[in-house]
Amino acid sequence: MSIAITEDHRLLAGTASDLLAKRNALGAARALLDDPSEPMPALWEDVVGLGWLGLHLPEEYGGSGYSLEELVVVVEEMGRAVAPGPFVPTVIASAVIAAAGDDDIKARLLPGLTDGSVTAGVALEASITVASGAASGSAGLVLGGGLAKLLVVPAGDDIALIEVSQGVTVETPPNLDPTRRSARVTLDKATATVLPGDAQVLIDLARVVLSAEAVGVARECTELAAAYAKERVQFGRPIAMYQAVKHHCANMVVATELATSAVWDAARAATTGGDQLSYAAAAAATLAAPAADLCANLNTQVHGGIAITWEHDAHLYMRRATTLLALLAPGGAATRLTDLSRIGTTRARAVELPPEADAIRTEVRAFAESIKALAANEQRSRLIETGYVQPSWPRPYGRAAGAVEQLVIEQELDAAGITRPSYGITGWVILTLIQHGTEDQVARWVRPALEQEVVWCQLFSEPDAGSDAAGIKTRAVRVEGGWLVSGQKVWTSGAHVAGMGLATVRTNPDVPKHQGITTMVIDMHADGVEVRPLKMTIGASEFNEVFFDGVFVPDDDVVGPPDGGWTVARATLGNESVSIGGGQGGMSMPGSALLPAFDAHPDRLAGGAARVGRYIAQHQAMGLLNLRSAIRAVAGTEPGPEGAVTKLVLSELGHEAAAILTEVNGRDAAFMDGPGGLSNMLVLMHRAMSIAGGTSEIKRNQIGERILGLPRDPLIT
Repeated sequence: MSIAITEDHRLLAGTASDLLAKRNALGAARALLDDPSEPMPALWEDVVGLGWLGLHLPEEYGGSGYSLEELVVVVEEMGRAVAPGPFVPTVIASAVIAAAGDDDIKARLLPGLTDGSVTAGVALEASITVASGAASGSAGLVLGGGLAKLLVVPAGDDIALIEVSQGVTVETPPNLDPTRRSARVTLDKATATVLPGDAQVLIDLARVVLSAEAVGVARECTELAAAYAKERVQFGRPIAMYQAVKHHCANMVVATELATSAVWDAARAATTGGDQLSYAAAAAATLAAPAADLCANLNTQVHGGIAITWEHDAHLYMRRATTLLALLAPGGAATRLTDLSRIGTTRARAVELPPEADAIRTEVRAFAESIKALAANEQRSRLIETGYVQPSWPRPYGRAAGAVEQLVIEQELDAAGITRPSYGITGWVILTLIQHGTEDQVARWVRPALEQEVVWCQLFSEPDAGSDAAGIKTRAVRVEGGWLVSGQKVWTSGAHVAGMGLATVRTNPDVPKHQGITTMVIDMHADGVEVRPLKMTIGASEFNEVFFDGVFVPDDDVVGPPDGGWTVARATLGNESVSIGGGQGGMSMPGSALLPAFDAHPDRLAGGAARVGRYIAQHQAMGLLNLRSAIRAVAGTEPGPEGAVTKLVLSELGHEAAAILTEVNGRDAAFMDGPGGLSNMLVLMHRAMSIAGGTSEIKRNQIGERILGLPRDPLIT
């Protein structure tokens, strides 16, 4: 899923992609590998004619009056094509001047940058001084310096705008990425215009635009690798069937989607500027540059030997990705993110709702006012009676609420201090019963569960099955009036407090395993049911073994048709995935929660502030995945890959939080009191999140198969 999520942005991305393909931008980039000169690309006139150089600039200077949100959509497509030419440094320069220049500077410089008559080079780190309007020193690495007529260079805390003329020496040595060259520039009393105190604006805006290009590189490499894996046959089968290859591709998806969400948010933050922009831009650079590097490398790995040849395009992406990694310096960006988090900077996540939300809000607010003074149990009953308790559920148990209404309800109930009941597994099961149960079953079970009179558990996992939810050996034999169930379930959360359980059992062993499953409700207090709590590593018991010895289940408690229970089971598993994948809770924690321990002993953590910053960036991007998903839901568009990706990232963040806290706690990590207490709870349990609800390995398979369309292993039925 690209940066573009609105219809207008998707159309813009499509236009850019079509033009770059029509003008063979990738072929033009390849031609530069052997060209000692760097001519302007043939597509430059098209770029100028379409107004892309001024997408983000005010109309009074010849621009289109849009923002960086539109610009990054085009830049991403440029990255996908490894487009040559000075487009990226030129739009960075114009964005900086538009944000930091005064009216005279804007009027003098922006029209030329907009109409393509002036091209720019940009440096992000320099050693220059400016005195009396004359700049001297080294501008260091200047992206686009060889084609530039204007240089935008940091000068301490200031920005120096330098027209390439007397006093400017430009050298273009052999580049790793000759498809778009960087130069070394030295200045000797070159005429300079100073934008005082705005060097951070240059850094921030450059991070946003360059990160958008990095996302384009990452996404194209991911798609190229997946396409090749589907067609490349080795040992008699496409290599995409091999889990090792599938996991490479899945890891590329995860890195790309996290970076995409961060860049999307950074472009939105450009309108606000200040620390909000700095925070979002640093998060984008922290994630996007490594994503491009990872995906370019894994694209080469998946292609194998052919990708190491000059004729193949893989090394073009490797060249661009590595150069972007050098420019964006993600370690420095991550450190900046840690510094901003330390002073309390955060990015709010909110969905802009359409006008029809206003009428909904009036109704919901009135309801919230009517119940906020009630006792908790009375509030719960009113929430149930009105469907507000689970708004997305079908009526009469919910409100059949669409995305807009759900968000309004969440906002208004929170504002009124009203907390809806948290049902957990009971909620997954009850929704499944509403979807697949009979009227009698719904009447008997739903309301008591919503009133929290009965807790439910999910009796799916078995000792020998692991992640294979259809690998069921618990048997049910038909008898008069019902079934006798015998067997064992394991890892059953809450079975020791549950009154009822939804179970999958094998009722026909002579058909394919997915066809011989029946779903039924078992009274956890019935004769023949034995629950044995499993003591977990932290000493508590939340999981259980459950044994069935001839447990009678009446026909009226079978959910769905006999032997047709796999459909019912999958509904419950889907409900579980949505809940866990919501990006909250688990073993992860916001980066701000790690900072006190890190700040107490910063010397103990390998990677230091940059490592904490990477964690903060990933945690932030995980939340942004859910925000983008919500925005798409409000717009009524198809869901994206966020759900599967979020659950995997949530697990990985738990592992990293445990590792960071253990390192910074040093020898105190040997004890369960003091600072070692929290980190050791994570140490003992963080792996639970990468096992429960589908292991991380299974999630990677699902990402490869469902998002990239990679084939399943035929041996897995």
